[in-house]
Amino acid sequence: MKTNNDIKLGISLYSYQDNYYFGRHDLEGCIAAAAGAGAEGIEVFSDSMIEEWPYISDNFVDKWNGMMERYGVEPVCLDHFADRAMWKNKLLSDEELFDRSVMYIKAAKKLGCSSLRVMHEEHIMEKSIGVRLVDYDMIAKLLPVAAEHGIMLALECHAPTSIDAPYQQKYIELAEKTGIPYVGLQVDFSSYEYCISTADIVSFVHSGASREILEYVRSEQRKAYFGAYNLDEEAIAANIKKMSPSDLDLLLFSRMLPLVDPGNTRAIGSVIMPHKIDYANFAEKYETLKDYASKVVYVHGKFYDIDEDGEVDNMDYSKIFDALKAGGYKGYICSEFEGNRRMNMIDWCDEIELVRKHQALMRKCLGA
Repeated sequence: MKTNNDIKLGISLYSYQDNYYFGRHDLEGCIAAAAGAGAEGIEVFSDSMIEEWPYISDNFVDKWNGMMERYGVEPVCLDHFADRAMWKNKLLSDEELFDRSVMYIKAAKKLGCSSLRVMHEEHIMEKSIGVRLVDYDMIAKLLPVAAEHGIMLALECHAPTSIDAPYQQKYIELAEKTGIPYVGLQVDFSSYEYCISTADIVSFVHSGASREILEYVRSEQRKAYFGAYNLDEEAIAANIKKMSPSDLDLLLFSRMLPLVDPGNTRAIGSVIMPHKIDYANFAEKYETLKDYASKVVYVHGKFYDIDEDGEVDNMDYSKIFDALKAGGYKGYICSEFEGNRRMNMIDWCDEIELVRKHQALMRKCLGA
């Protein structure tokens, strides 16, 4: 569905991962679903949805081009997962990861994509996963290869980082310094989450956490965001303790609420809010996004759930879109649904319908 706008809307096939994995849709079915939702472009989830990956035969390219034509969509981006840990018994060396990255660039070109989404070192730090991803030196080495094939290296800026994080700017400077404008920053809407998602609540209740506590904290976060004031962590911690929290409840909120003592149990990482949020100055995040928008090369419209009003349940989409539009962003925003990995733990969620609703919301935000 053409938006006739500088901002175009697409869908990452990552959004349909469970439909594909459990055999409800094949690759063409996922592309058809995306087109049916109104998408103009497709982000390719290559590692999972191209059966002959990492090889792409001319026969597959013919089928691929036929599907693009049949459903009226265009290939936009190929996912590069910086898969240094692709083997069970060893990590790829820098040379091997470079060669594999070149393969990704050539694959993107062969499929007609203009961008390669790269999970780089500042996306998920080595200390978080124990594996070093594609770093600055490798990006610098890959840049001439990307230029040769006309492929933009889109470096994903994902929560808890943001588009203006100092360690991201060196990549913009690299493009300017070399005069090779084929590397840039990709916004991920996760940077603008202001509260726990309902999808998180489903997941953690299934694991044994208290729904009452989760919904209480979500309510307090929403009040703080819309009221533009910072949370009273001491009061929230005291109220949580009154709710007879389990060890799991204490662990889930130990990062966000340091006043909640997790006792002798080992703190674990959590998707619930791994960093404090400055609600009083949250509006500055939108101003910063506006300032950087014209430099952004690609965008992931991350979401976990859609509420009864057709809105994303833990991000302010209208303000995010207003910032991108006002800042002069030109390019694709692709739906990236991740609630499936949370909600499908307890019951099947309808990826097709939720992504359709998300596309409708984004068209509304564009005024289309």
